[in-house]
Amino acid sequence: MTDSGVPDGAPDVRVAWRRDDEGIEADAIAFWARLSLLPEGVDPAVRAKEIVAGAYRDGELVGLATAAIEHVTFLKATMAVLRAATAPDHRRTGVQRALAGPVHAALSDWAAANAEVGLAGIIGFVDASELGDFLRVPVWPASGLEVIGYTPENRQIRVRWFDHFRFD
Repeated sequence: MTDSGVPDGAPDVRVAWRRDDEGIEADAIAFWARLSLLPEGVDPAVRAKEIVAGAYRDGELVGLATAAIEHVTFLKATMAVLRAATAPDHRRTGVQRALAGPVHAALSDWAAANAEVGLAGIIGFVDASELGDFLRVPVWPASGLEVIGYTPENRQIRVRWFDHFRFD
């Protein structure tokens, strides 16, 4: 186990945030199609432009994190709304933990360099059926995402503010 909580043998992580990386975008589109992950009406090419990072094992994309920059009314802040997916055969193998640090770093660094956007942090809405006991952990060690509440649909809301963000 590494100091960040990522298990030994973790996947290779490729950061793609705002890099127009055609290779990872093509891999992501194939990944979403293979696993039927995108909701109807979502254009895979558009979603591919939101890729923050991908996790690879033996050259195959096995996990992905995307983010859309949106104003979150109840927080009165602009946040990177995180979406994550892991191939079924690679769940519970540390894929999302391996992505957590690079995802936070990429988004935080971009937010600091593009302060005019006012990106305050990262928010995720977690389906309780996906994580089991891990939902009870108040702050996830690898990502720093902490529980702030629940949606009416009982999805957990997790947030991590960027240290450099300041409200006006």
